[in-house]
Amino acid sequence: MEENKRVYPRHAGAGTGKWLNYLLLFLSAILLISGLLWRGNGDGLELIVAGTPTPIPTDAAFDETVESREITLPSRTWYALQLGAFENEEPAADIASSYRARGAAGYIWKDSRYRALAALYDSKEDLQLVRTRLSETRSIETYPYEITLPPLALRMRGMKGQLDILEAAFLHGHDLVKQLHARSTLLDQQELSTAEAIQNLITLQSQVQTVSLRLTQRFTAPRHPAVQGLIDMFDSYAAFCRNLDESMNTVQLATEVKYQGFAALYGLKTIYDTLGST
Repeated sequence: MEENKRVYPRHAGAGTGKWLNYLLLFLSAILLISGLLWRGNGDGLELIVAGTPTPIPTDAAFDETVESREITLPSRTWYALQLGAFENEEPAADIASSYRARGAAGYIWKDSRYRALAALYDSKEDLQLVRTRLSETRSIETYPYEITLPPLALRMRGMKGQLDILEAAFLHGHDLVKQLHARSTLLDQQELSTAEAIQNLITLQSQVQTVSLRLTQRFTAPRHPAVQGLIDMFDSYAAFCRNLDESMNTVQLATEVKYQGFAALYGLKTIYDTLGST
């Protein structure tokens, strides 16, 4: 039994390096681009927020009135251009590295397989347009991969200020993915300079960093996995922003932004999966 069995067959006749170069050149032209206690029940997921036992600094004060709240986390479906799917990580890493060197995200998405993903789209039509053009003009076959975050009903009880920031954090998480996708699209279309894009990304960082700080202040460790997952996602984005360099060209920056968009979406989906399986 082959351990590195490729799930999707490579197009016959063209060498790997040649078709990778064709694909990335074509992509460049067409890409438009503390703690929580919880328990589940038949009607949805119930979260009970434990009170913070330590004093809150004045500049981070919040309403400590205990209340109950029901919310539904927003649903969203994204569409990814998949380059291949593998049973083991090594071949996925090889193809991902090759694509990153040529301008695509080259992100390895792990579920039941290791998937090498090139770009993210907010509609099935945009994705299919790219796939059709690649197939008809370059005889290159790619594959759609759908990433769905389903609506998730939550019942929450805790201090009002805790519930407020937690609810806001989920919205900011979705917006982070959306904004990264929008920035990568503008960079691909050369409608945004490196300097302009970096300024946009840093402005976005200041927003999510404030949310991350308030989550850290209002929920003491050990935190519920959903809270910690949101903090980790925002902190990962902050680390990405600290490494931004204006000497990068737009293709290099677009590659990094695409990759970070996948990373943020993967973090958000992991949180959804954690809550959904509780």
